[in-house]
Amino acid sequence: MAVGDNFNPSSAAIRLTHWLDAAEAAGLERFPVAVDKLALDVGQTLKWPDPIVEVRAANLPMFEGGLFHIKERRGWALLYNEQLGSPGRVRFTQAHELGHYLLHRQQQEAFECSEADMVHWGPNQKALESQADEFASNLLMPMKQFRVCMTGHAIDFEMLSEASTKFGVSLTATCLRWILSTEESAVLVLSRDGFIDWSVSSDKARMNGAFIRTRGRVVELPMQSLAAEKTMESCRLGRRVSLNTWFEHAHPDAVAREMKLVCDNYGYTLSLLHLSRGDKVWAPREWGV
Repeated sequence: MAVGDNFNPSSAAIRLTHWLDAAEAAGLERFPVAVDKLALDVGQTLKWPDPIVEVRAANLPMFEGGLFHIKERRGWALLYNEQLGSPGRVRFTQAHELGHYLLHRQQQEAFECSEADMVHWGPNQKALESQADEFASNLLMPMKQFRVCMTGHAIDFEMLSEASTKFGVSLTATCLRWILSTEESAVLVLSRDGFIDWSVSSDKARMNGAFIRTRGRVVELPMQSLAAEKTMESCRLGRRVSLNTWFEHAHPDAVAREMKLVCDNYGYTLSLLHLSRGDKVWAPREWGV
């Protein structure tokens, strides 16, 4: 077994993070991560017989990114669509495909990834895509540096936007990194045209019953929420709202801070709900679950 053949998303990102930290100590720029250069170097550094030999744009309709084995060149090609909308999204796609190379290259000879294809993936493919996302998030926003950015400030979209600029990733990716690592009680919601596409809760929020089930369901935005307020474009710092606006079983006196950001370029709205850590919103029969 070659070095790195037993990588998992975390260990692979940590290995590359150590390399990048060492390069920074030698005077090279640390962030944003130059994923294209890293991808061309990583296979040779690990002394793998099938390195990534090509990284280039392929601006094809409905194509976001892919990793393909090239038998004749004894290596891999990492392709990405540079018209995805923002450099941050392109960088995350590149890192996602690099994750497939480090984690899954012995399982398949081709990976083609897009959000539109997700509905057709089975459980195994979804697991591979989830692992590649986890690797990309860890590589582009290492927890040590990410926590430094987040410490000492109340969370809001201004702060998260500054972090997304530092790390060179999209605001959505930054929000997900925060929500999945924070000890606060918070819920991130992405909605379109008045309906919720998906939501992600922090561990603390889930423990308190603050989550929104969307799989296989049509979920309308709460009428009294900022998210549903058509006359308000954005509210980056947030406004206090009654918690039972979003969670009907919340105590009537409980409040949350709701932040809103309309992303016109992508046609969706991001909402971030910051709850008190002690507020539980389970239905009465679910208390204590």
